[in-house]
Amino acid sequence: MKDKIEIVTCQITNKDTSETHDVAPFYFFPTGFELNTFVKIENVESHLHTDNSRQICIKALALDGTGFVFKLSIDFMLVSVEEEQTILSEITVGGILAVHGCYSVLSDENGGIVLHSPTYSPLPPKYSVTEVEEIFRINNMDNKNRLT
Repeated sequence: MKDKIEIVTCQITNKDTSETHDVAPFYFFPTGFELNTFVKIENVESHLHTDNSRQICIKALALDGTGFVFKLSIDFMLVSVEEEQTILSEITVGGILAVHGCYSVLSDENGGIVLHSPTYSPLPPKYSVTEVEEIFRINNMDNKNRLT
């Protein structure tokens, strides 16, 4: 562990509106803890920022350790257009993937549970896509029509 842990403070500025928000001070303390889960992709957005950085923001449903469904955000900060095109071709709405990576648990207003540039792969062969889709449908307690 470092001798001294630094407090992080910053501001976020909306480049479209120029509106600036302070981020509450926090300790940046990377632990190496990671999340492994299956996800069902609900939305994929690609952003080119004014500083020419690229980001892909994904909204997904994920399975917890007992199979219940929770909302998950996935963010990729990209290095190149090629990397962006690869991810956009491999991660599509409706797809089910295995994901693994560093995560943050934030307030719902700030994204909820977020995976940061995770590794991803197709569903392992020992699982049936049809069965996993059914688990997402039945175990999604936010879906009031899940049993019909």
